[in-house]
This record gives sequence, C-alpha cells and structure tokens, in this order.
Amino acid sequence: MNSNKQKVSTVHAYKHNGNLYRAWENVRISRLSNDESLIVINEEVLITEFNGRKWKTTEPAIWFFYPNQWFNIICMFKKDAIHYYCNIASPFLLEDNTIKYIDYDLDLKVFNDLSYKILDLREFNRNRINWSYSREIVEKVWESIDYLKKLIKSNDGVFNHDYVKKVWEDSKK
Repeated sequence: MNSNKQKVSTVHAYKHNGNLYRAWENVRISRLSNDESLIVINEEVLITEFNGRKWKTTEPAIWFFYPNQWFNIICMFKKDAIHYYCNIASPFLLEDNTIKYIDYDLDLKVFNDLSYKILDLREFNRNRINWSYSREIVEKVWESIDYLKKLIKSNDGVFNHDYVKKVWEDSKK
C-alpha cells in the first residue's frame, strides 16, 4: 500500500455486537505513514447510517487511523477553524479496500482552542452493560480518553493546527 492517493471504497464502523453502524463511501488514502497509520481525506463523502439515512459531509476533513491505538481522529476544516472529533474505537483493519473498526461509543469533541467535551457517556454505559464489554475493553476505552487528553494538552501532532494544515496541503499535491 505504498501508492499515494489510493482509493478506498468505504470506511465501516461497527458496534461491539457486530452490526454495521455507519459507512463512508469514496474516501481516499492520502498516505500510509511509516508507522502504518492511515491518513484519509474526506471531501463530500456519502455517509450511510445504520437506519438507512444518507447524507454528505459538508466540510473537508482529514481522518487519522492508527493500527495500535483505540481511537481515530477526524480533523474538520470548518469555516471558522479546525475542529477535531475523536472516536474511541478499536484499532483499524484494512480488508477488501475497506477500513473497518469497532466504535466504542465515547467520543471526544475538540474545539479550535483545544478545549474539549466527552460525548455519549450514557450510550457507552448502556452498551457496556447490554453487550457485556470486557474489563479489558473498558480499560482500553478510558486509557484512550486519558491519552487523548494528554495529546490535546501538549498541542502536538494531530492537535497542532499547522501540522494538520500541512497534511492537508500535502494531500492536494
């Protein structure tokens, strides 16, 4: 997978019970970094929800997937600034031109000033009980939240606006 700008047909997010939760169509891989992380470009991507509702993204975004981390991060270029959406999720799997991961409900919404808000705690607690998340999964989820908070505070890597802008510009070349 050394090819730059290689097409990927979809991204599939599943829930712990195995059901497909959401699908993104026609995303493209900007690059595969040395650590096997995927950098994906979303521009006017069609999203299909589990209930059949379809919609298109309204702003361009860069999506970072990590093979050994329990999260992925979407950097959205909104009119006023860059905002981040961190999905707490299993490490990704690339299979049949589809990026796949399990969504573990909790999300971290990070604003341009790097303040943040934890989302969907009620959903996490409900699904944790209903689908019997293992102790290991629950620990990974909370370790990931703590790790992301440290990354945000350090204003480094993905949470550095200049870095994200550079990745975006590089993806256009």
